[in-house]
Amino acid sequence: MNISGLVVRANPERFDEVLEVLEEAPWVEVYTHDGESKLVVVVEAEDTAAEMAVYRTIEGIPGVLSVELAYSYSEELEQAREELAAAEAVPEALSDDVPVEEVRYQGDVRTLLKEHLKKRKG
Repeated sequence: MNISGLVVRANPERFDEVLEVLEEAPWVEVYTHDGESKLVVVVEAEDTAAEMAVYRTIEGIPGVLSVELAYSYSEELEQAREELAAAEAVPEALSDDVPVEEVRYQGDVRTLLKEHLKKRKG
């Protein structure tokens, strides 16, 4: 579940139309507005893709000038943070006692060549 707080700016001449569309929409809750051009809305969505679809839908409402993200909470992100916090500081694969001669470089070839040339020049 993702929860977002958005600031929606509407053309003042079309504010009432935008407000009506947003109040009737099942995918958004109008939290407050200034009665002229700005609205604060809350969006609940299953995931980031659904959240983005709602943003695009709001942006497409006639009279909407902009949609700005003010707050975002993602259960997916929170779960990932919890898993990371519970993980070992050093992955087990890196904790193995492997003789240095058996370690093979898997990075950028240019870096490997530079290191090799430095060793040869010596």
